[in-house]
Amino acid sequence: MRVLFVTQVVDRTDDNLGAVHGWIAAMAREVEAVHVLALRTGVMDLPPNVVVHSLGKDRGNGKIQQLAIFNSVVGRLVLRRQLDVFFAHMVPRYALLLAPYRLLFRIPTVMWYAHNSADLGLRAASLVVDRFVTVSRDSFPLRSGRCEVVGHGIDTEIFRPPDSPRTRMPGQTIRFLSLGRISPRKELDTLISAADLLVNRWKLHGLEFEIAGAPLAREDHGYLAHLRSRVHDLGLDNYFSFTGGVPHSETVHRLQECDFFVNMHVEGGLGKAVLEAMSCARPAIVSTPTYYESFPEYRRTFLFVPRDAGSLAERMRDAAAMSIETREEAGRRLRRWVVEEHDVRRQMSRLVAVFRSVAGGGRSSSSA
Repeated sequence: MRVLFVTQVVDRTDDNLGAVHGWIAAMAREVEAVHVLALRTGVMDLPPNVVVHSLGKDRGNGKIQQLAIFNSVVGRLVLRRQLDVFFAHMVPRYALLLAPYRLLFRIPTVMWYAHNSADLGLRAASLVVDRFVTVSRDSFPLRSGRCEVVGHGIDTEIFRPPDSPRTRMPGQTIRFLSLGRISPRKELDTLISAADLLVNRWKLHGLEFEIAGAPLAREDHGYLAHLRSRVHDLGLDNYFSFTGGVPHSETVHRLQECDFFVNMHVEGGLGKAVLEAMSCARPAIVSTPTYYESFPEYRRTFLFVPRDAGSLAERMRDAAAMSIETREEAGRRLRRWVVEEHDVRRQMSRLVAVFRSVAGGGRSSSSA
């Protein structure tokens, strides 16, 4: 099986898409060759059967130059019969650009998509994609019998509990971590409102709140300024830290150093950062029920009502009051689940089975 993997970034240090580097490396263990076509590249350490082609966005190439490189690379590979399947990662435009080659050379397209919104681009891509793959049943917005659940692809050998757990003294502060892009869609205002309740109204002071992440879009910078202003106005400066973007290679250390992960995003589906936290044996306080489908006993403990600061504050208060033994047992169980269902090696095995299915005209068995 020879794959063309089309993606945005190949850079293992990237704080937003660094995990893609691990996906490529894991895929390379399952197939004969992987050609990667990316908008830009950075720090890479990939197996010898991986060839990376850059469209040169990081070198200042404009869209016309990028399109010319795209067609040059894809055209050369298909004419030399070096590909069996196209794999478009997340961006519908990639599947549309591959459509002529799919039609003329009969090379099937598989597309990874994990998001709750279906824009016109995704609907157009659905006309030229042979199979979609996603992380969970509620991570794909279209009704389609051509979508398969393969898990999220967490490197559980990297995202693991620390070898030497931190020694906790009685009365030591409890650290809550939110990690991800700074954006209004992440509902970080809810966390600040919950902290206001915990500290200012309920007088709980042995708490720390870390918001790790960086703004990407122009409007996100204004949102970060708004968050900082709210924290200051509420007198919470001593409780909050804004630590900026975290390179993917350093994410594991942030997760290992927290006690609980918090995620306020209200859309369904399973997010990478939450699963990485669970893989580090850190319980996650979330508003998406899918995370705890296999753990009904934890729903009341770690599941809060979306956009409800009071509900989030109650869950954080109860989590902070947990015994270390109870917290660690929950973390161990959640890690086992991530290893069994979302490890990157298991994901790639399932994904390559989908590749073989579409390339051979068959159908695999895990349709969403």
